[in-house]
Amino acid sequence: MVYQAKDSLKEALRKTITVQAVLTLVAAVVALLTKGDRFALALVYGGAVTIVGTWLHAWRLLKITATGGKNDPALMGAEVFKGAILKMMAMIGLLALGMGVVKLDPLAVLIGFIVAYLGFLSARGYAPRSKPGK
Repeated sequence: MVYQAKDSLKEALRKTITVQAVLTLVAAVVALLTKGDRFALALVYGGAVTIVGTWLHAWRLLKITATGGKNDPALMGAEVFKGAILKMMAMIGLLALGMGVVKLDPLAVLIGFIVAYLGFLSARGYAPRSKPGK
């Protein structure tokens, strides 16, 4: 059962990141044609921030499933919460880096971030179904 959970999590991660990347690239192409290359690059950066956040959170969840469910539920809930905090801290830091230090266009970075995050919200995960008679 642990392997099923880990495989479904990997499948959901793959699907979510693919949806985020496609949405970001489509938005970047539109931005390239209408606003120019610097705006499109900043938009891609914003989308990449969301993708990194998704990957970090999934990495934490994969670490939890690797334990085989031997931990108590409270400890597993704390691990999930730690993953969510790590994800948010990384995304805030990367957004601050892109807009503050690198001086990318803040509007473009936010548009890319939001477009990719919509992919996170709309991508449906994969849940394995039990086969009848088993």
